[in-house]
Amino acid sequence: MSKVSNFFIKMNPLVKMILNSPLHGLLSRSFMLVRFTGKKSGKEFITPMAYHSFGHTMIIVLAETKGRVWWLNFRETAPMGLCIKGVWVEGYASVLRADNAEYKTWFESVFSRAAFIPKIFGIDFDRGQGLSTAQIETLASRSGIVKFTKNRADHL
Repeated sequence: MSKVSNFFIKMNPLVKMILNSPLHGLLSRSFMLVRFTGKKSGKEFITPMAYHSFGHTMIIVLAETKGRVWWLNFRETAPMGLCIKGVWVEGYASVLRADNAEYKTWFESVFSRAAFIPKIFGIDFDRGQGLSTAQIETLASRSGIVKFTKNRADHL
């Protein structure tokens, strides 16, 4: 895991505390709390995540999946709660696989938001050309996307 990832992991308790407080506005433009139940443990987890909002769809882009397993709970569509800007919303989430057409679409949408985002993933992104097959393969080997919506049917 990179030094940047380790830094953010160490900051999670502080970020979680701020997002759970009246001061959530300091961070809630880019960060939210994610609540889910572990499939194996049955325990409830709440953790902060960066997100991208596209209407009623929230996209969580996973920069480094190696060594992180929470997202595996969503290989099949499962319930998830999000606390966005101090308000809890219940819905469903699923991991998008690289062979799903939405995978490329969502990555391109997120990468188009700011020039620094693709650099986090080691991708030289050209909005005019979109992502190449090789870039999709690179992303699939070390990153991922979790899609959240209020409706389960949006994941079928």
